[in-house]
Formats: sequence, C-alpha cells, structure tokens
Amino acid sequence: MARVEALSMSGLSAIPAEYVRPQEERQGLGDAYDEAAASWSAAGSPQIPVVDVAAFDAAHPASPASLAVVGAVRAAAEEWGVMHVAGHGIPEDLIDALRGAGTGFFRLPIEDKEAYANDPAAGRLEGYGSRLAGSAGEDGKREWEDYLFHMLHPDARADHALWPAHPPEYVPVTKTFGERVSELASRLLAILSLGLGVPADTLERRLRLTSGDAEVEVEDDLLLKLKINYYPRCPQPELAVGVEAHTDVSALSFILTNGVPGLQVVNSDGAWVTARDEPGTLVVHVGDALEILSNGRYTSVLHRGLVNRQAVRVSWVVFAEPPPDSVLLRPLPELLVDEPPRFEPRTFRQHLERKVLKKNDAQEEEEVKKPPVAAQEEEEEASKPLVAGEEEHKVLKE
Repeated sequence: MARVEALSMSGLSAIPAEYVRPQEERQGLGDAYDEAAASWSAAGSPQIPVVDVAAFDAAHPASPASLAVVGAVRAAAEEWGVMHVAGHGIPEDLIDALRGAGTGFFRLPIEDKEAYANDPAAGRLEGYGSRLAGSAGEDGKREWEDYLFHMLHPDARADHALWPAHPPEYVPVTKTFGERVSELASRLLAILSLGLGVPADTLERRLRLTSGDAEVEVEDDLLLKLKINYYPRCPQPELAVGVEAHTDVSALSFILTNGVPGLQVVNSDGAWVTARDEPGTLVVHVGDALEILSNGRYTSVLHRGLVNRQAVRVSWVVFAEPPPDSVLLRPLPELLVDEPPRFEPRTFRQHLERKVLKKNDAQEEEEVKKPPVAAQEEEEEASKPLVAGEEEHKVLKE
C-alpha cells in the first residue's frame, strides 16, 4: 500500500480517487486553516470548554475548590463530551520531548519506517501503517493519514519490538508519558465519578473489575494505547479527510498536537466546531465505554480530522480502554434508581464487534441514543456507530 506521505511528496495536484470523499460527506470540508480562521473569527462562535483540574484535591473532594472542578468537568462531559484540560500535571518538557520523539520517527525515510509496518490482514494491528476508512464499504475510500500504533501502558503488556528504535529517546520518553497519562486518567475518572454522585473510585473500578465470580473481585489493568497520526499536506483538502467522523470506543481519549489545526467536534446543536490550540492543555474526549457506564449522562463526542495544503499535522492520541474480555460494561446500578438502562451489558470486545458488524446499516444509525423500551431497542442502542483504538479505529460517518 502506498503511504500517504509518499503521495504528498510526489507533487500531485489532484488526490487519487480512493481518497475523494462521497458528495454527501463533503459538507463543511475544507482546508483546516481556512475552517479554523472562519470558526474562530465569528463573533459568539462556540468553543470547546477549557477546564483546569489543578485545584481538585482527592483527599478533600468535598472542598469548595474540588467541587468547583467536579462541576466544570461534569458540565463539559455532559454538554460537549470533550474539553481542554489544564492543570493536568504532566510536565511541559516531557510533552515537548514526546512531540520531538514522535516527529523524529516520522521524519525517517519511509523505507526505514516500513521496518515497523503492521499487517491488519494477518491480525497484526500494532505498528506503522495506513488504512481504509471504516465507513468506506465497497468503495474502499481511504483517509489522508499514516500512523504509528502500539500498546503504551502498562509497560508489561507492551511489545517494545514494535516501538521505534530511532530516535533513541522514543522509548524512554514515551514510556514515561504513558505513566503520567495513566495517573491523569485515574484523576479524571475520580472527578467524573463524583460528577455522577458516586464514590470517586467507582468508574475506574468498573472499568477494571473482572466479570467473573461475584464473590472474588479481581481488578485487571486499564489499558492505554497510543496512536500517532501523521497527516501530510493535501492538495485538495475540500475533498479529503484525515480521519472521518467517528466517536471513540475508549473510556477517555487524550490528545496532543503539533499546533496545526484540524480537529473538529460536533456540538449539541449539530454544528462542527474547530478546536483551538490552547497552550498547556490536553484535549480529552469522553468515549463510548464511559457513556455506557454513565447511562448516557456523559456524551461520547463525534469528531473528525481535517487536512490542509500548508503544513503537516501530527497528533498523539492515547486511548484509555478496559480489558477486552474480562470486564462487563453496563450502566452503573447507582444511576438506575429513577431511570431505565439505555445499554445492555457487553464486554468491550463485544461492543466493538457490534459496531464493526453494523457499521454500514443506515437504519441502525437512526436508532442512536433512543432510550430502550424493549430488549430489541436496547440492542439497537448498543449498535451506535462508535469507534476507537486501531482496528478499533474503524470509523463511521454520522
């Protein structure tokens, strides 16, 4: 498969047909810089909320400062499903080093990067690759990106043979970053738990607690997976996407970029909003697993990635996911006192398989977010088109 980077560097003036999105998907597509300028300059234009979590004190969650953080995070998760998180505690020099290491890998010659190539057809999802868009169906439409994907944390589950040896700082910097994101994920899950009115450890325990013998509680690891997206310059950004519209199946997703615009999210009015570059923050998405646990109170955000003619865009996305088979995802029973469950129980793998299986069923998409009144309707709600991970990253257009 030809890498998108090679296509971009070839000097072509028109993108190949397999990258041209169908007419019905082109609404709002354009050069990311143009879209950002138009969005940011409009008076009163909606903006993704910025939430500072530094004042949250886990030892004193009922303090006024902690309660203010809980309220702000809850509001962002309910109304947007996405937020810029400040006060996250990850040192800026570590973030800069991570950006440098990832960018350094993609600056290698393509033939050197091919040493880490994945093979999805053979079941090897981790590594360097390019991919078909998840909603492409028989048309085989592609997305304008290359990527590097691998397990990040816990380190014992990572295959370091798939981590780049060059630049040499990639492994130590990325490993340290994974440890810090793991700490941040626990912190945010505690805040989000309190936002639901349940004890601070509730959401993380439900994402890690195995579904075996109820008398023997065993906690598995919360898995962090890293995907570095590399979006080369595109001569026709009005026809292409870096990543098509989708939602993540993770619990939470953490995003850094190199400052080049491109991320868009859908707000509660159904409009695309271009994310600003907010220095010192991480973008955090609510994913599908968290939406299930919260019984729909927290929103799994629909988003996409635009491309541009001027600059290469790079993003680092960390997906915090439950183990695929040992944890049963279902709404917290504490939330079902006065409302029915909107999602039936399923493992993370079952949830993902349902999305992939039904990704092309437009009629199923019409059932998105409808409260179930019978088992059949619960199944339709479970089939909401959400995706994340790598092959987990098959994406679905809204």
